[in-house]
Amino acid sequence: MTVSTVAFAAALLGSTANAGRMPLASLNRLHGGLAITDSASGLGGIVGMDSRLTRLVFVDLGGFFTPGDQKYDSSINPETQDPSEWYTLRSGLYAAPGLRIPHRYQDGFNWDVVGRAGFAALWIADESQRIIPDDEALVYSEAGLLLGADVLLRFDEIGVRMSGKAYGWHAYSPVKQAESNTIRPQFTIEGVYQF
Repeated sequence: MTVSTVAFAAALLGSTANAGRMPLASLNRLHGGLAITDSASGLGGIVGMDSRLTRLVFVDLGGFFTPGDQKYDSSINPETQDPSEWYTLRSGLYAAPGLRIPHRYQDGFNWDVVGRAGFAALWIADESQRIIPDDEALVYSEAGLLLGADVLLRFDEIGVRMSGKAYGWHAYSPVKQAESNTIRPQFTIEGVYQF
C-alpha cells in the first residue's frame, strides 16, 4: 500500500467535520415617543425599529414628525442674514447604522450605548418663502446626513431610550441666491419593546 492509497481510504471512511456556532438571537426593538426637533418649539413624535445585524452593529430605521405649520417671516433681510437662520427642520425619515459599546447581556436589567451615523430624507420649512395666499412658510424636502448616539435602559423586553442626533443638509436659497450648510439638533425620549 502506498501513502496515496491510505490517504484516499482515510478520506472515504472518515467522518465529516462540521464547525459552527450558535446563531445570534434576533434583537428587534420597536421604539416610539417624544421628539424635540430643532428647538423647544419643534415638539413632535418619533417611531422606528432598531435591529441587530451582528454582535456590535445595529440598524435603526424610523421617522419623526413635528405637527403645525411654520409661518412666513417678512422681517428676513437677505442682505444681512445667513440663509441657515431661515430653515426649520420639521419632519424626516432616516436610516442610522450604529456601533454598540460591547458588553454581555444578562437576565433582567441591561443597557446599551450605540453611536450612529446615517442618512435621512428631511422636510424643511423655509421662512423666507411663503405659500401664496397663505402665511405659511414653504416646506420642501432635502437629503441629509445624521450623527448621534442612543442610550437604552432595559428590563427584560421593556425599556426607555434617550437619543441625541444632529441632522445636516446643504441647500440653495433662491431668496439670497446662495448655498449654505445647515445643522439642526434633535433630542428624543422613547419607550422600547424588544422582541
